Order: sequence, then C-alpha cells, then structure tokens
Amino acid sequence: MRSKAIWASLLVAGAAVADAGDARVLIVDGFSNHDWRHTTRAIQSVLHQAGGFDVAVATFPSDPAALEQWNPAFSDYDVVIQNCNDIQSKTQWPRRVQAALETYVANGGGLYVFHSANNAFPDWPEYNRMIGLGWRNRNFGWAITVDGAGTEVRIPAGEGENTGHGKRRDVRVTRLGDHPIHAGLPRQWMAADIEVYRYARGPAENLTVLSHAADEKTGLHFPTEWTVAYGKGRVYSSTFGHVWRDQTDPEGMRCAGHRTLIPRIVQWLAKRPVDPAVPADFPSADSARLQ
Repeated sequence: MRSKAIWASLLVAGAAVADAGDARVLIVDGFSNHDWRHTTRAIQSVLHQAGGFDVAVATFPSDPAALEQWNPAFSDYDVVIQNCNDIQSKTQWPRRVQAALETYVANGGGLYVFHSANNAFPDWPEYNRMIGLGWRNRNFGWAITVDGAGTEVRIPAGEGENTGHGKRRDVRVTRLGDHPIHAGLPRQWMAADIEVYRYARGPAENLTVLSHAADEKTGLHFPTEWTVAYGKGRVYSSTFGHVWRDQTDPEGMRCAGHRTLIPRIVQWLAKRPVDPAVPADFPSADSARLQ
C-alpha cells in the first residue's frame, strides 16, 4: 500500500512539463453529487504516474458572467474526460458547449465518461447516444444483460427496473472478447470497491460490452465497461472509479486493475497504441489489490 504522503505527491499531476508526443487530455468538471474535485485529482495522478499524457482541466464556472465566456476547446485535445453529473444540482452545460462536444466526438475525438458522468444529462439526446447506457428510468430505453454464454441480451424499455445498484464491494469482473484496452489481462479479475449498475438504459446504438459482473439483487450480469462508436469518434464508459465525499483515500481509485485500465483507455480513445504491460500486482480472479 502506498503511503498517504506518496499518494498526495501524485496529485500534483499538472506540474510536469508535457512532452510534445504526449496525448492531450482535457478533464471537464465543476459539479456532481460525487466528489468531483477529488476525482479529477485522482485521474490526474494516475495519468501522471503512467506518463505520456498532458492533462488540463476545464471547470464549469459558478459565476454567471464567467459562464458566458466558458467554451472548452475540445478540438485541442485527443481525449475529453467527462466528470460532471447534474443529478442533484440540475446544472446544465450551455447549448453551445453541448454542440461543441457533439461535433468533437463525431469528428473523431475520444470521450471518457468517468463513473458518475454516466448519470448525467438525461434530457440531452446526443449525450444519451454518445454514452449508450446511463442512469435512467425503466421507460427510457434498452438495458443489457450478459448471459452465461457471454451473449448480450437486450431488455426493452418498460421491462425490468429503473437503473440502480447495490452496495459498493469488491466484484469479480469478466471481460468479453479481446479488446485492445484489455490486451494481456486475465479473463477475470476482482475489481475493488465498485458499483454494478443494474438496468443502465439508453439508445445502446453501436455499443460493445467489454466486461460484465453479477448484480447481488437480481443475480443477473450487467455491463461494467462498454464502448460506443459515435460518428468517427470513440466513447468509453464504466462504473469503476467511485469517489464519494467521505472517501479520503478511495479504494476504487487505488484498485490495481482500474489504475492499469485508465491509461490504456485514454490511449485507445486517442487512437494511439495501447501499452500492453500488465503489472505484477494486477488483481486475480479471487483477490482485489490496491496500490
């Protein structure tokens, strides 16, 4: 386990001077029912430790005058990491910013929908298409389960439940296929402190499930990672990476499996080669491991 001093030192990720060949990453934050500040710092620390990433942050302004001038330059970046969630605040991005993200992804940009950002913006139609599945009510759209043969089963709107989850726990994740993000990883591993979203719903267009896990309540297997092809762009979503306000050292961000995935996800979204190295402390199918 890393000492808190080392963990804290990693949070100054933006201090390093980026190499010209680094993948350019923009984290967009500013509001969430989760701890968005801590989440952003944790993402920065993981990418900084991995190396090869130039990370900037665009924070939604609380001042209305500043909001009038808030126009994140998405096209300047290879990947945008979305870390906003409007469930409690009902805060919305200005329509011009929404349209800019739509254009960015459709033209080939990479979008990383980080944990609770999957819950956001149910009334934004193109966002629903980009994320594929989100935290929505039972009448919203398709839900997906994975059966014992590894086959995706689609559940139509109106069947099943609203999106929900049980307690956070260490969960055995099973990957499907051989996606570049998962190169060299075991078929199963124990992910630390995650939520399995049952009945995440949405348009589910051009969607590929990468991994799944069992929900305690229903016994069904639901997606834990998935990608969406949106125009020329790539979108990745997962339920990994929970950071709540009472978590000073969140295990979901210290999970050796998740910390291995984050740089790979960004590399794939940026359409760069994915580093296939698998750390010695990668979790087994029976035991989660923390860094």
